[in-house]
Amino acid sequence: MNIVVIGPFYPYRGGISDTNKELCESLISSGHEVEIINFKLLYPRFLFPGKTQFQQSIENTNLTSHRIINTVNPINWIWVIKKINELKPDLLISTYWTGLLSPSYYIINKLVSNKIKKIGIIHNVISHEKRLAEKKLLKLYLGGLDKYFTLSKNVLDQIKKISKKPKGVNLFHPLLDKFGIKEDKIISKKILGLNNDNEYILFFGLIREYKGLETLIKSMPKVVENNPNVKLLIVGENYISMKKYYQLIEKLNISKNILVKNVFIENDKIKYWFSSSELVIIPYKTASQSGITSLSFQFEIPTVSSNINGLNELIEDNETGYLFNRNPNELALKINYALKSSRKNVINNIIKLKKELTWKKFIIQILKNI
Repeated sequence: MNIVVIGPFYPYRGGISDTNKELCESLISSGHEVEIINFKLLYPRFLFPGKTQFQQSIENTNLTSHRIINTVNPINWIWVIKKINELKPDLLISTYWTGLLSPSYYIINKLVSNKIKKIGIIHNVISHEKRLAEKKLLKLYLGGLDKYFTLSKNVLDQIKKISKKPKGVNLFHPLLDKFGIKEDKIISKKILGLNNDNEYILFFGLIREYKGLETLIKSMPKVVENNPNVKLLIVGENYISMKKYYQLIEKLNISKNILVKNVFIENDKIKYWFSSSELVIIPYKTASQSGITSLSFQFEIPTVSSNINGLNELIEDNETGYLFNRNPNELALKINYALKSSRKNVINNIIKLKKELTWKKFIIQILKNI
């Protein structure tokens, strides 16, 4: 099958770009011809909260893409449509996570040849920045599709409340093999300059308000009281001010037990942060699903996660991780319980679940349901 995939790829950074890379590599390894339509301009600078949209390191990939889409230039979209028609694909896949993409995606999907099947892979109903009219923009995007797929039941349920058409199918968030496998803990700590005498728990990823970091920091005094050698690693670039978090750390007098690495972590270093950690903490207030859960499973590190829709689909309490109802005291109890437990059963269950979350199975399900 000839397939065109539209979405961000290298040199764009972040979870969507990483996921698209593995999607295309898996389609190719399954015997399909794949062309990639990438963005020339994705976010206008004033709409992007981070320091840069681009990777600072060279991506190890054989994939190449056509960097031609400008999200805010309708004249450009006509040229993109012409390019897609020239490629003559059987299937056009677009990846969606923000309403900013809806106008360009809708026009492209509606005006390419009607011989092409159009499907979407939808990560979020509403973007993390919660921009205006996002539900209407999602409905617009859906109007250009023949079918769509979600990575969590939570997202599918939200979409069904907005639009009954087209038909949607829930799949799962495949694990990202590109980040490698779990490394030796002692070696990983040494590479990162961490003290081997300490145990570490990890908060990883872009720091945003919805991720509930404040709840985690507030839980730390009781964690440290029971586990004096435990340190919290807060690792990731901030999309909001860090001032209130630093003030809270000082107020609670837990500076010695918290290490903040306030930068975007390049892909080749991610495995060392996870491999150094006993637990990954996901204290989110809301979630569509979580790429951090997938990363934790990839490296076979148990998570302590908020018991909310989007997170509790894959994580079963005391089976494939640990769940808590969102308050600092309960989070502290769960972290302490997990640290004192052997966690072998949870890790073994994660290893079994990993076999069901492969890209090969994801591709089979998409092509079976289009």
